[in-house]
Amino acid sequence: MTSPKDPILVFDIGSSGLKAALFAADGTMVDRDEVNYPAGPNPHRQSPLGWWEAAVEAVSHLPPLHVSAIVLSGTMENLIPVDRDGNPLGDALLYSDPCGVPYVEAFRHRIDPAIAGNAPEPLMTAFKLAWLREHEPDHYRKAEKFLPGSKDFVAYKLTGKFVTDPTCAATTGLMDLTRRDWSSELLAIFGIDLGQLPVILPAATVIGTLTEEAAQLLHLEPGIPIINGCGDGGATTVGSGADHTDDVSLYLGTTGWVARVAPASASAEPRPFYRLPHPLTDDIIEIAPILSAGAAAEWARNAVGVDIIRGDTLAEAADVQPGGALFLPYLHGERSPFIDLDVRAAFLNVSSNDGPGELYYAVMEGVAFAINANIEAMGGCAAGNVSLVGGGALSTVWPQIIADVLRTPITRPASPVNATSFGAFRIALKALGHEDAETSFSIAAAPRPERFTRLERQQQLFQSGTAYVRSFSR
Repeated sequence: MTSPKDPILVFDIGSSGLKAALFAADGTMVDRDEVNYPAGPNPHRQSPLGWWEAAVEAVSHLPPLHVSAIVLSGTMENLIPVDRDGNPLGDALLYSDPCGVPYVEAFRHRIDPAIAGNAPEPLMTAFKLAWLREHEPDHYRKAEKFLPGSKDFVAYKLTGKFVTDPTCAATTGLMDLTRRDWSSELLAIFGIDLGQLPVILPAATVIGTLTEEAAQLLHLEPGIPIINGCGDGGATTVGSGADHTDDVSLYLGTTGWVARVAPASASAEPRPFYRLPHPLTDDIIEIAPILSAGAAAEWARNAVGVDIIRGDTLAEAADVQPGGALFLPYLHGERSPFIDLDVRAAFLNVSSNDGPGELYYAVMEGVAFAINANIEAMGGCAAGNVSLVGGGALSTVWPQIIADVLRTPITRPASPVNATSFGAFRIALKALGHEDAETSFSIAAAPRPERFTRLERQQQLFQSGTAYVRSFSR
């Protein structure tokens, strides 16, 4: 196999901003830039044109360059209606938009979960489509295509083609997981024509080349290969090195998730979390979203008035002899291993001896127990590697807390905050027929058996406390 001569450009269209990253053939990040989107009045809506404008701006901040290809990653489970010229019809309905909640029960009894590989879930794109048809019929009628991924819109701006990938399409509730293509049965149930959706192509596919118009805006050469890439959950899993059955990837960003690689045969029976096609293999990714991970830590830091470095220092001091305070991290509800968007967070077992450090530590530990609850729902940690990525992986104490709660060693790739971009880069290498880039790991933390007795008590508190606060949301 060969290596790319020029760097590969990655666009990662995230929930709060767009990252543009350049990777050399060996996987070294040459340069990067991030552009945040302007905050809008509704946190569940965003302008798709804002994503494209961010891409243009991010590239302008990079040095003048020649690139061998562009590859994409981005948020999934969105709804982006566009007209025949690719112009967005209003704002995108983001993955977090709960507008589809009222429609789930009306469809639930008609859906065979074995087709999609996932039980009907209120944030799926299909239910957002039901909402759009009823509440914005003008946009629904005028739409040429309904795109599920933020990267799909940027892909159109780059190539003029409407394309998505199997990982992203699986979050719509409209794809046959076994076939990795749209399900005619599910489309009929929701009253959607096949022509209203983008074609599904594998992640490692060259979907087109950079158009003259896009090249002019980006100051790049036209004709550069554009690679499909995939939804962020798939790209982060690949970037964390989770390539083999039973490998686990833990992501700690604003939100978080637990991703576990499983055989495709395991997809027949829906589980209490998403099952998505692995972008590079025939396996699936069992992915359990956690709505408040880094967001919970940020909220706690703001509440006690410390920055991230001081927060870690306080948590390290609390880790010497941790008390019994515990946090239930449901600031925005929860999606896995149960779906309850109305449940809210709580501190438990707080005493007068607990100060800012103990409370911050309790928040970190609470997120670790939320991770553990999802891993237990998946059947526990098996023999695979457990890697930690995202901003939370850089904490001096959080990886240790997670290792203790999970009772398993935690590894960390060389650049955990760039795992999503690195995963998209690996996908590009496969699409171009180049040699794969190696994912190197180091041990971030090993479990401390002397902590297990206390953690058993904390886990019981977490379970009973979760049941109690959920009783208020019903």
